[in-house]
Amino acid sequence: MGVFSISPALAAGEKKGFFADNDVHVTLEQVESSEQQFRDFDAGAYDVLQTSWDNVVNYRCNASNDLGRPLNVLADFALDLGMGLSVVTPPEIPSMEAVRGGEVAVDAADSGYAYVLYSLLEKAGLRRDIDYTVVSQGSVAERYRKMSDGYASATLLSDGLEALARELGMNQLADESALGTPYVGNVAAWNGDWYADNRDTAMRFRDAYEAALGWVLEPGNRDEAAELVATVRGLPPQDARVVFDAELGPWGLARDTHITDEAARAVIALRQQYDGFDEDPAVNPYGDLAPFFVNSGPNAS
Repeated sequence: MGVFSISPALAAGEKKGFFADNDVHVTLEQVESSEQQFRDFDAGAYDVLQTSWDNVVNYRCNASNDLGRPLNVLADFALDLGMGLSVVTPPEIPSMEAVRGGEVAVDAADSGYAYVLYSLLEKAGLRRDIDYTVVSQGSVAERYRKMSDGYASATLLSDGLEALARELGMNQLADESALGTPYVGNVAAWNGDWYADNRDTAMRFRDAYEAALGWVLEPGNRDEAAELVATVRGLPPQDARVVFDAELGPWGLARDTHITDEAARAVIALRQQYDGFDEDPAVNPYGDLAPFFVNSGPNAS
């Protein structure tokens, strides 16, 4: 599984034996960026991804993606609701207006989380490629490290790193709640060909994940779950607790792994707003969404 960040539920699945109990062996491998994740996914390095729902839509629809052709990638279930996507700036950039004329760091310029950042900046009167310059700087962890050095005027942080950034004196100027719509962030997404041949394994993986999620959400397990986050992400215990508490927030871990049609289409609408679809996409993102899923689609996933 190619992952951007090992969530508390994935950590519990691995370290508390939920995957093993369901006879599923899972190797969690950190990815550097969406482009690297999908390049290696296409090469067969990963069977399943922790990746944004928008990435599934982009790589399934657009031949103009960085690989130059649509991929057979299919969403299964929700992992999170964005993990607290937040506009973060260094201490010397105290407002959205102060971002004007600066550089804004994203994973990939045409990725779904970048669209969230563009939308939040636009609500403050800042237009992409006019009022600021976009630079690609890899994963959220990499951007967090760079922002600590004052690399850019703003970026979008999540996965609890926005909370750690606040503790370092950085500014959190807006978060995804300002979108005013439901939102689905990362999903478990499979190679469609692999899934067709290994459906039973994939279903056991989902069952194990949901059991691990239930364990994480039990109040009596919170301290141990925070310790797991410290272990798998190499964080000091106090930082791990900050991250864990943030990931349990209202835009954090998806308590229900089902993906609603409304949330799925809200993400598609953001991509459409910023001209993120080929004129003739391989799969119609505005119609029936079932072709994007391993099952019958949103609300039934």
